[in-house]
Amino acid sequence: MNKEAVMKYFDLLQDLLIEHDLLDKPENCYNVDETGLQLNSKLGSVVAVKGSTSVVNITSGEKGETISLIACCNGEGIFLPPACIFKGKNEKPEYKNGMPNGSTIFMPQKSAYVNNDIFYLWLKKHFLPRKSKGKIILILDGHSSHCSSVETLEFAQANDIILLCLPSHTTHWLQPLDGSFFKALKSHYYNACNIYI
Repeated sequence: MNKEAVMKYFDLLQDLLIEHDLLDKPENCYNVDETGLQLNSKLGSVVAVKGSTSVVNITSGEKGETISLIACCNGEGIFLPPACIFKGKNEKPEYKNGMPNGSTIFMPQKSAYVNNDIFYLWLKKHFLPRKSKGKIILILDGHSSHCSSVETLEFAQANDIILLCLPSHTTHWLQPLDGSFFKALKSHYYNACNIYI
């Protein structure tokens, strides 16, 4: 991460906002990101006397399985319902228990990670029906699942979606959802898991 790359990114963002008359339309500027959550509890911290031979911590005996969560919000702070990715074949009704209305579940067989197909489905079936009218900017990281599919790029262009990738090695500072949303989500989620265990 360096000042020159960050300044170029913000100059490009400003140019796009001016070119497409979006400076005063925060509802047309979106940010999307994804994160993984373990379905079983992470080990908590244990405090013990140095040299102790018997230290106990309760944890799940299950093998760790991960789901991915796709979150998206606009410049007004309005969040789209979440999209979750579970590895498997058959979606179970209980997967949506407690999820906000409009939430989506994707069930790829190979893994619970975002790939080209999942991102394209999310863009087409989850994002497009909820986006603001007119041109919008969708800010995302430069992961290959977001920007290497010709089908995704053509779909975005045909539907007035401008994909703007954050510069490499800067998302830990520039990705708004990382610090403002996912950090708190993971903290509360893993705390609830430990209480449950």
